[in-house]
Amino acid sequence: MNKPIFTYNDPNASCTFCDRTQNPHPDYSDEPIVITRLKLHQGDQEVCINCYWDMVAVANASSASIMDIATEKLNVMRLLSKQASPNAPTS
Repeated sequence: MNKPIFTYNDPNASCTFCDRTQNPHPDYSDEPIVITRLKLHQGDQEVCINCYWDMVAVANASSASIMDIATEKLNVMRLLSKQASPNAPTS
């Protein structure tokens, strides 16, 4: 992946992975989060700067691509949301 392009001051910004909408940094708590977009097979995903750099660290440590890490995280999130669903069958 090329260098990410981060978007600042988007009032509608939210992170697909951590659900943040507000900047967690205490000096910028009145500002929305900083995001970039990843083009995955599941479609474009907004990722906050914190989650992005966390995924880069995991990708570098595992020799995987950031796209593979993001796709795997999305798949796990989808599985967990199905498991938490009130309509999910119980054993």
